[in-house]
Amino acid sequence: MINKSIFFFIIPFIIIGQTYDIKNNSKITYYGYHYTKNWEGASNKIRGKIHYDFTSNSVNNCSLRVNLSTFDSGNSNRDSNMLTYLEAFNYPEVVFVSKDISIKGDYAYVNGKLTLHGITKEIETKAKLSLSDGFKATGSFYILLSDFEIERPALLFQKIKDEMKIEFMIVGK
Repeated sequence: MINKSIFFFIIPFIIIGQTYDIKNNSKITYYGYHYTKNWEGASNKIRGKIHYDFTSNSVNNCSLRVNLSTFDSGNSNRDSNMLTYLEAFNYPEVVFVSKDISIKGDYAYVNGKLTLHGITKEIETKAKLSLSDGFKATGSFYILLSDFEIERPALLFQKIKDEMKIEFMIVGK
């Protein structure tokens, strides 16, 4: 016979909400721009959780973090240089948290806080959402390095562009 108290404890989580752990097939990619060359770097070492509430069709909270040393651009010198300019020894992680994510149709509208280089900024973005096999959100947004007080490296006496595109694919099960 099933213990009724366990049954009453488990059922609300099944009916009302689901917490998803972020999996390694998630990916964050940044795009850098310079007049001589554009490049990208990516990491699939994202840690975090997302709590989805079925009754309100919303994400109650989301917390994601990635260590800067896990980004790979295919060029170890560039990656090392990136870690220097981001002062990765002092600020080793990029962190995103949100308690304001609404879902309309196939899209999630996300308002959250991004912490990079020790500075936290509000960001808004829209993500394509799928709940068919766990949780999957894909989208992009732009940041300015100057907003996070990051000195921009120069090549041939010209600094890289201040604006960087960030793409994400967050997968949870």
